[in-house]
Amino acid sequence: MSVPLGWLLRRPELRLKVLAGTRHQEREVTWAHSIELADPSPWLGGGELVLTTGLRLPEDPQARHDYVRRLADAGVAAVGFGVGLSHGRVPAELIEAAEEAGLPLLEVPLRTPFVAVTKAVMERLAEQQYEGVVQASRIQPRMTRAALAGGAQAVVRELAVSSGTHVAFLDSEGRVRACHPPDAAVPALDEVTGQGPAVRAAASVSSGPDGVVAVQQVQVGPRAHGRLVLVADRPLTAVDHLLLGHAASLVALEAEKPVRVRDEQRRLNGTILRLLLEGTIASQAARDHLVEAGFPSRDGVRVLALEDGSPRGTLAAVGEALDERGLPLFGAVLDGAVVVLLPAGHAATAQAVVSELADRQKARPAAGLSAVHELGDGPAALAEALSALSAARARGGADVVHFASLAGQVLVTEPHTRAVLESLSVARLGPLAAYDDANDTELLASLRAFLEHNGQWEAASAHLGVHRHTLRARMTRVQTLVAADLESAHVRAELLLALTVWQGSGAGGDPPTPPAASA
Repeated sequence: MSVPLGWLLRRPELRLKVLAGTRHQEREVTWAHSIELADPSPWLGGGELVLTTGLRLPEDPQARHDYVRRLADAGVAAVGFGVGLSHGRVPAELIEAAEEAGLPLLEVPLRTPFVAVTKAVMERLAEQQYEGVVQASRIQPRMTRAALAGGAQAVVRELAVSSGTHVAFLDSEGRVRACHPPDAAVPALDEVTGQGPAVRAAASVSSGPDGVVAVQQVQVGPRAHGRLVLVADRPLTAVDHLLLGHAASLVALEAEKPVRVRDEQRRLNGTILRLLLEGTIASQAARDHLVEAGFPSRDGVRVLALEDGSPRGTLAAVGEALDERGLPLFGAVLDGAVVVLLPAGHAATAQAVVSELADRQKARPAAGLSAVHELGDGPAALAEALSALSAARARGGADVVHFASLAGQVLVTEPHTRAVLESLSVARLGPLAAYDDANDTELLASLRAFLEHNGQWEAASAHLGVHRHTLRARMTRVQTLVAADLESAHVRAELLLALTVWQGSGAGGDPPTPPAASA
């Protein structure tokens, strides 16, 4: 706690007058101290307003300069010189020396007792202390509610926002488990995280060019769960330390929380997710719950759908992977798939989670990811994720399939429509495949080029590397074999869909078996 020097100067009842160092009135006074020693510097700690009547002030001008220099070197905030007792006015040498040293020098009139100045400083410090207690009493309940709703990540966020600092929770191995702001680069924090396992000191504070760093051990009895680190670009206040200690206690409680309590929280989150994806919960109510849980949803959300042999086990593994990234789990098992809510900017997280599951289970699960949606678009996001999951199944569980990458392929990925199209492809394309096999022709390839080039003879023939008359002859044969009019847009669309499935089946497995060619 400290009192700005300018605040004291604005107190009319003190009648203080600045004689030197007028450009340094922003200095902070930590205490007001009356002392008449010839050299008081050994008894000063810095930040004091030194009050003196000059009773022991030397007569020699150089000695008076040295007196001021020693006070400046001791780090005092200012000097208040009382006139009317030993000196009728402040000596000119003191004013000159104070101006040279950049040390504020105040004239204290005879009718202003030193005790009045000291009392003003003490009362203001007491007011600040009380204001700090009130401020902390308002913040602590918010931190507690955040802990109940969102665990360590929510506590870290609340502490960082309330104090205007950077905060991180490091586990016992020195890994960052939660931080806020999530993407801020803080050199001082990098130094702490590089220290590895948690140190034994319960609490420590250090300062350097990159800021002030306070470290609080997160511990319950003999069990240390890590460290809570707060990095600020200003000196820390008593309120900062009080909130840091409270946050460390809440994080420790979260670390000690029984598994069944944590599972209950996840079940509640899963219920919220189901309601959100069904569209039966107001988006604002869902957003409030997400915010309290420490889930960033301001920029929208994505839905990740995974399929594995053990949905419940997969859901638990996803929860552990998200915990390591400081994200709460909002997941549920729907339609035999594990469905998980992710923030908009975490597409890479989806891929990382699937990769970790593959490493743990020795098999890569099929996974589909929706586009970014507002909270009110839950049903649409779920439908997209499940469509992308269907495509992932067809591809044999490769990398996460993004719904946005399925343009022109959605019908192919849906099981029911795919079954219809596969039947169509056998009926329409089977005769062409059989003819090609029997006669060493390229009717299927020619039909594909013709359709994909929108019936443009020159473009399609150039793609195939044949003359357009050759292509025309082939298409006449195709029209005969499929028994349909290729001039019809409906026929062309039907054949193109059949070709898409035929090609898709070839990419993901064996193509539909065409009927044998007739003699």
